[in-house]
Amino acid sequence: MGYFKKIKLFNYRNFTYFENDFSERCNVLFGENGSGKTNILEAISLFGKGRGFRKDNISNIIKFKEESFINYGYFYNQEIINEIKVSSEKNQKNFKKKMSLNSDTSRDSINYLHSLFSFISFFPEMERLFLLSPKYRRNFIDNLIFSRKKNYNTLVNKYKKLITERNKVLNSQFNENMWLEKLEQDIANSGIEIYLERESQLEILNKQLALLAKRKKHSYNIKVEILDIFIKEDMNLDYYSHSLKQSRLEDKLVGGAKIGPHKSDIFCKISDDISASQLSTGQQKTLVLLLILAQCNYLVEECKLSPILLMDEVCSHLDEKNRWILLQLTKDFNLQIFMTGTDKNLFSFLSTNTKFYNIRN
Repeated sequence: MGYFKKIKLFNYRNFTYFENDFSERCNVLFGENGSGKTNILEAISLFGKGRGFRKDNISNIIKFKEESFINYGYFYNQEIINEIKVSSEKNQKNFKKKMSLNSDTSRDSINYLHSLFSFISFFPEMERLFLLSPKYRRNFIDNLIFSRKKNYNTLVNKYKKLITERNKVLNSQFNENMWLEKLEQDIANSGIEIYLERESQLEILNKQLALLAKRKKHSYNIKVEILDIFIKEDMNLDYYSHSLKQSRLEDKLVGGAKIGPHKSDIFCKISDDISASQLSTGQQKTLVLLLILAQCNYLVEECKLSPILLMDEVCSHLDEKNRWILLQLTKDFNLQIFMTGTDKNLFSFLSTNTKFYNIRN
């Protein structure tokens, strides 16, 4: 199992300088609101692909009045400590993220870096996951897919760019039919692939939830499914492309595309007749934690992967069931976990192997 042994942050968010060693198992960061606990989790997530779990602009990550930030992560894997460097680089007026692994910035080195670990995150707003917008639920499932399939974000980004390009062509004076047809074929190809990946992910979750129920890890009959009026069993490229062609006028007026995986919703029900949206905040949190538990079970047991869990302000609405699930995550799997909270005592239910760090601004 790989884990982050140490991080160093320079001119990052609220920190001029921050350095800390971590345990390979459960790490709890506690301190007052505004001390920078979530910023530390974000810094760790930035060592992976993308702009971190906040997906913020790189310019916003740099400490106020400073010109750049530099973060270092020391990742222990197979008896080797790898130095990961993440920094900001200004390109004309914009900033971009720059990475290196052991001072090597080559594509092969960065691709190897991305293969070393993946993240699964929990945020406070997930306590109301099934009351939030469909986009939030799609992102939750997409992030679980990304934890097992590193090139999935490339597919999603490609799909979004194709939708944007088609919209530009639809609103252009030079509306070339052949180019539109090509774009719509590419959108259909990417869209079908996203549908299949999401369906596969929900099958994984439903299977793992059933397995965990048999092992008496929970007592719920949970089923997660996709809601999308466009999906059909014999979905194919021609049907998808033709449907896009039929919606050109409406899409030109409204923008985007009226059909596709960006319109899907994720539906969760309990005992065949209770929608997750009807549950209390604490019960919805239980479901989300069980989904994370199911994904960890799949990654560890079937994929032989050890995701790193980043769980921000996880102790609100923490009833006995939710404490028990968090305890299972720390005990059942050989994972590195980071949790944040305002008070050390909130985590007293965790095992004695947990390491605590008081974060002060």
